[in-house]
Amino acid sequence: MSKSNVTRASDASEQPSYVIPDFIAIAPSPLRINPYHGSTAQVSMDWLDSFGVHPNPKHRTAFQSMDFGMLTAMCYADANHERFRLLCDYINALFAYDDLADEGGLRKDGEGTRKAADIIMECLRSPTTHNTPFKIGKVFSSLWSRVLETGISPGAHRRFLETTDLYLQAVHQHVVNRSKDKILDIESFIQLRRDNGALKMCFAMGEFSLGLNIPDEVLQHPLIKIMEDASNDVVVLSNDIYSYNIEQAQGDTQNIIETTMKQKACSLQEAMDFSGKLVTDRVKLFADSKRRLPSFGSDMIDCEVQQYLSICEDWMTAGFHWSLRSD
Repeated sequence: MSKSNVTRASDASEQPSYVIPDFIAIAPSPLRINPYHGSTAQVSMDWLDSFGVHPNPKHRTAFQSMDFGMLTAMCYADANHERFRLLCDYINALFAYDDLADEGGLRKDGEGTRKAADIIMECLRSPTTHNTPFKIGKVFSSLWSRVLETGISPGAHRRFLETTDLYLQAVHQHVVNRSKDKILDIESFIQLRRDNGALKMCFAMGEFSLGLNIPDEVLQHPLIKIMEDASNDVVVLSNDIYSYNIEQAQGDTQNIIETTMKQKACSLQEAMDFSGKLVTDRVKLFADSKRRLPSFGSDMIDCEVQQYLSICEDWMTAGFHWSLRSD
């Protein structure tokens, strides 16, 4: 695998430098940007601010600097203006909660994340009637009521709710593991990351982004499931690699690098190389599986499947580029 010439170290006296893989070279698709980014990103950020989720000006500035609107534009390049606005709101809402659980008040609060999960799911199931003082819950109620008004297929709606529940439960488990400094084995860690990385939810929102209506039995095809898992792994594992320096400086052991070093009793660079190969192998697996995918007997369904898989590809490519921008 080719590698970046960038080295990372938080403290040269304690933490060795390391070389990170060059994932841009293996991106499965060209980077594309939704044309509505410029007119929509700040509007969406203002919407999030209206709920007061970042009362600390320093935290608000740090959140805005991440430019989640650009991430949305990279991942949902073909969404129309109306749907792109809702997708920006969704990504902002998602990261606002993710920050709360990853770096904020819920960072090591297992009971808090369990309660938050229950509230958010109630807000999504009954967005116009469920009342809560939890600000992030109000954010999700506002978002989801407008998604339903705009229109989402029954299948995509159900998949979003199911995968959001999986995400929230996995975040809870991630927080519990962090509070106990528990490091999983590699396979268990990857399984958990497939849920707490939120990509399953994001793929369901990809269906919404283009107004797709793919039959359940089609999305349950084994090759499509392989591609969903592969693209999910690519995004979350590459992000673990890019963000390792920040996480280790914070004493966070919940990432693929720490997991690999513990299980394999290897050096930091060896863990980087191993984890990088996991990512590369999954990019190849996605491409190989896509070539083998059969027709589903309908030109319209085949077209929508290809659009859906393009969203998975865009997420992989966007993940590489955005992680470099935000690191």
